[in-house]
Formats: sequence, structure tokens, C-alpha cells
Amino acid sequence: MIFAKNSLFIKYKEFLILFSFCVILFLINISLEYKNFLIFKEQKHIFIENALVLKAYEKNKNNKIYKVLLLKYKDFKIYTSVSKNFKISKNQIINLFIINKNINFISYLSKNFYVPSYKIQIINKKEENKIINYFLNQHQNEKIKQLYGALFFALPISTELRNDINHYGISHLIAISGYHISLIFAILFFILKPFYSFLQIRYFPYRNLKLDLSVFIFVFLFIYAYFIGFVPSFIRALIMSLYIFYMLIKNIKIISFINLLNIICICIALFPSLLFSIGFLLSILGVFYIYLYLHHFYKNFNLLTNIFFLNIWVFFMMIIPVLYFFPLISFQQLFGIFISFIFNIFYPLSLFLHILNFGNLFDDLLNIFLNFKMHSENLSLPISVFLSYILLSIISIFSKKLALFCAFSNFLCFVILF
Repeated sequence: MIFAKNSLFIKYKEFLILFSFCVILFLINISLEYKNFLIFKEQKHIFIENALVLKAYEKNKNNKIYKVLLLKYKDFKIYTSVSKNFKISKNQIINLFIINKNINFISYLSKNFYVPSYKIQIINKKEENKIINYFLNQHQNEKIKQLYGALFFALPISTELRNDINHYGISHLIAISGYHISLIFAILFFILKPFYSFLQIRYFPYRNLKLDLSVFIFVFLFIYAYFIGFVPSFIRALIMSLYIFYMLIKNIKIISFINLLNIICICIALFPSLLFSIGFLLSILGVFYIYLYLHHFYKNFNLLTNIFFLNIWVFFMMIIPVLYFFPLISFQQLFGIFISFIFNIFYPLSLFLHILNFGNLFDDLLNIFLNFKMHSENLSLPISVFLSYILLSIISIFSKKLALFCAFSNFLCFVILF
């Protein structure tokens, strides 16, 4: 049931109150963004100071080669292009003028757009973060550095590495999200519990150990979110974790579609730019399909069987949504089912090895893994197929057979490849 007896919103009226609050908050944030947009558009040529180069790569279009730059400036990620002979590299700090003539409010709100630029001046190179350097300097291979940079610090990756990951269909494992939060939470709780328990018994036995440690860990997670730049998938997972934490305290049903809808509303109300984030959408869909499996099937199997089937279920349910945004299909992606299981061991183990300065232990295996390629095809799905699939997925909340049909429909993508 969507509104369960012990759900946070027993009555539709209570849900509408929260929804109305989110709408008001959303409108306030949109108004503030529009005010900033009008200021941004006052001048056609804007001087951008101390922008960080996240990416610098060559692109060939209509037999013309040029260099594309991805810049981070305040909350924005700005694309621009320069001559292929312009010497610039990642992590450099630059000043430049941009022409904002073609930027509309939607583009501005997305915080991600392309602009022409001129008078680019290289100032210096970004001061290296000692923590990130400690992790990444354990590797010689640039691609492996990028992989671990994305896994631990949400750093951008090259088009080549993105292509390697898409061949396996494991983009969801690279993006920092809910799994990473649960891992960090579990590790910190395990480490801190003995120390806090020792102090609690002697000085403040009246305190609740689980509550106090949870609050401390959530503070740490917010610091980590700031450190990695408030990645959309991580923000969604962090807000969901706080929401679930609150429901646990209040003894409220956790697995509920309405609670997922609440989280979506809260995230968008607080951060309107998430409306245009592919990562946020895919992370929400991933959680939705987990809920859909638990809603229809978890009572039929024991815990270990459910874990096994749940991984397979989510993998197949996400094929069409991922294909719509990243149109590459390969039988190699079927390995993603097994990789998801292995990743549950690999991630904490590699994190531990990096802390001990043995992070390069798997480099040779990872290099072979990333360079392996099977036949693949570009399969572009029309938006009508994507939207129809999402609509049927939502309706399948009320029908187990329809949910199974949605899962089976993803097999057709591999049939087309065959």
C-alpha cells in the first residue's frame, strides 16, 4: 500500500500540507534564482575570475578539431571551446570573458551550459588537495587515477573512461550515492562505538549511544558532501538517509512510495537545479525500482535470495532509462550483474588499502578490466519509449504482472543487439 497504516502520512491532507510547503519553498528558490539570472544577463560580456578547469579534451566536429573546456565557477559548470593549439590542462585556474547572449533561464537554472569565450588567461594551477593526492598518487595509470577519483571524491572522468564504464553498464556504481553513505556510516559507527561507549558508561549513561553517534556521523556526511561538491546523487541519498533516520526515531514505516515522493519534493524544493540533473533522476529511479521489488516480491524469498534477485531486478529495470541518456548497448553489460556483487567487497576493501597506502594492488586487474571490449551498438531510444516505460513503471505499483512485464521489456534491447 502507498499509504500504510503506520506511514508518516496517514491522511492525504497531511501529505498535501508538506507538498504545499515544498511548492512554496520551490517558488521562493526559483524567484531568487530568477533575480540572479536577471543580474547575470545585465551585461552581454561577463568577466569570470578564478574558474577551475575540470576537463580539457579535443573534439572533432565537421572535420574541425578544437579543444573543449569544462570549467567550475561557483555553483556552475560551464563548457566553452578554444583552439586545439591552446595549451591548457586540467586543474588550472583561469580568468576569461564569456558571452551570455544565448543563455536562457532554464540553462542558467540547470547550472550547466555552453558559452563562447575569449581572452582566456591562465593564472596558476589549483593547489593540490593533500587527501586526494594521497589517494591518487598511489597510481601511475591516468585512467585508474580517474576511476578512484570518481569513486572516492566524485571527480570528473574522461570520455574514454566513461565509454569503458558504459560498456559494462555500471555507471551507477561509479556515482557516489546511497551505497557510499551506508558504507561510511557503518565504518564510522563501528570505529566510534567502543570509544563512545567507554565514555558513556562513566560520564553520561543517560545518553542514547545510537542517537548521538548517528547525529555525529550525519554531520560528518554533510562535511563530506561539501568536500566533494554537493553531488546530486549524494545529496538525494543524504536527504533520504536523514528522512529514514527521522522515521526510525518515530517508528514510522520506511519502505513507502509516498516517502520517496516526499524526498523528491524536498530535494527539488531545496535545489531546483536537480530538475535538470540526469544523475539525480537515475538515482531516484534506482531507489524506486528497489522499492518496487520490495513491494511485490520480498515476502516470497529469504534474505539471501532477495539480495540476489534484487540486484538482478534493479539491473534490468534500469536498462531503458540508462540507454535513453547513454545510448550504448552490449552483451558485455550483462557482466554488470556480477560486478554489482563484487563491488560490495571491492569498494570497502580498496578504500581500506588506500588508507594503508596499498591502493595500487588492483591496478593491473582494473586496467585489463577497463580495456576489455565486446561488440556494442548505439541504440537511441525515442523519448516516447522512455516516458511510456516510466509511466508503466509507476502504474506497476498496483500490478505485479505489469512490473514483471516492465522488467521483461528491457530484454528486448539485447534482442535488438543480437
